[in-house]
Amino acid sequence: VGSKYIVEAFGELDLPLVAGKPLVQELTVILSGRVSKEEFYGTNFTYSLKGGWRPVEPLLFKFSYGTSFRAPNLRENFLQAQQGFSTVFDPCAVPNVAFEAGVGYVPENDSRPDQVLENCRREGRDPTQVGLRPNTQPIQSVQAQTVSGGTFDLDPETSTSMTTGFAFEDTLAGEFGVSLSLNYYDIEVRNSIIEPGEQGIINDCFGRDDGTRSAFCDLLQYDELSGVVSTFDRGLISRIENTFVNFDLQNVRGLDINASFNKPAVLFGQNIDFGLDIRANHLLEVSTTFINDNGAVAFDDDVGEISFPRWTGRAIFFADIDDVRLTYQLRYTGPVEQDIDGIDAFADAFQNGPDGGTPVDFVGVPRPNQFGDTCLGGGAPGVEGDGVFCRDVGFAEEQFLHTVSLRYRAANWTLVAGIDNIFNTAPPQIDSSEGFAIANTVIGAGYDYDGREFFASFQYNF
Repeated sequence: VGSKYIVEAFGELDLPLVAGKPLVQELTVILSGRVSKEEFYGTNFTYSLKGGWRPVEPLLFKFSYGTSFRAPNLRENFLQAQQGFSTVFDPCAVPNVAFEAGVGYVPENDSRPDQVLENCRREGRDPTQVGLRPNTQPIQSVQAQTVSGGTFDLDPETSTSMTTGFAFEDTLAGEFGVSLSLNYYDIEVRNSIIEPGEQGIINDCFGRDDGTRSAFCDLLQYDELSGVVSTFDRGLISRIENTFVNFDLQNVRGLDINASFNKPAVLFGQNIDFGLDIRANHLLEVSTTFINDNGAVAFDDDVGEISFPRWTGRAIFFADIDDVRLTYQLRYTGPVEQDIDGIDAFADAFQNGPDGGTPVDFVGVPRPNQFGDTCLGGGAPGVEGDGVFCRDVGFAEEQFLHTVSLRYRAANWTLVAGIDNIFNTAPPQIDSSEGFAIANTVIGAGYDYDGREFFASFQYNF
């Protein structure tokens, strides 16, 4: 429980500089500023600059640049400290399949990615011993103490944003209407405040495949790995500080593309208005940068990876005949693939690569612990190979979703009926250890999770 005050003042100045001149039908600048006084974070000034130049009536070039400021809110500052226990999965613990009673750790049965094993060792944890106890099955899931709550050890969020582009709108010969726009955007957020979640902290610490150390590793504590037969000597995660933290820098860049076309026509003696609306987004960067207390920089760009396709878009075609509209919509989600450093090597179930030797990944690094769970590949003594080598699925192909609807609009009522996801296209599936997925189903990026649906609505205006 807490309180604080914020006092703000805002001003805006609209300056029409030139109008009605050759090649300068319009030239406008808009200046605005805001002063914020926050009880705990002092006085801050933000501003924006917008400009527009219209050389000819149908064409507008535009630009904007602005800054913003957000102090931590009441919850982020004052949430009462909470402690409890959560069941979490420890990636450094020996899997059941890699353990044999009386033998211990069996490395050839360990399917964990090499980067996970390397990250465990970097944190001083032995991935061949964590979770083990003599003559018992290993433990991978553990009840860890969790600590969460508000904190004043946070910096305010600040950001800068820049957009630039053009818009063109005109009616051409034959009543052919055209509207086009292209906008480039670059948004940079510093010290963004996040609440990562217990398993998210663990996964980011030990699952990174870019060779950098996650700052979240500093939020974890572990039991000792002492070899004494007791409940708390297995070296498992014992404590997680799931408090609000600042991410040093997040950056998003991309292109927004919009186009609309419409044209009236006469077919079979019937007046029809045709239209096509296209919207697309092209991601250029979705990155995070974190600088720890020692000055080490961890940079990660996720564009093109799971949940962040480079291209997404939709096209909507419609035809109006009197009071009836037929609409056909096509949604597009581009292909995605995990970071190249995390792509598994092709292998068979016996840890053989396609050339009969140690599996080698896409960047040429040998992966001696890699094996394809379901592929017989080169075979083994007593097992005939099938020549097939495989790896965990960490990619999704492009996807198209189709929707059709019919609308009838009367004077005071409207009826709409249609089919969504006409071809019952399922969302892509990946191995959950290779990307953000639930039950092997990719989460995010606009996929449809409901399958084909029939819908109808009726509206009456009184």
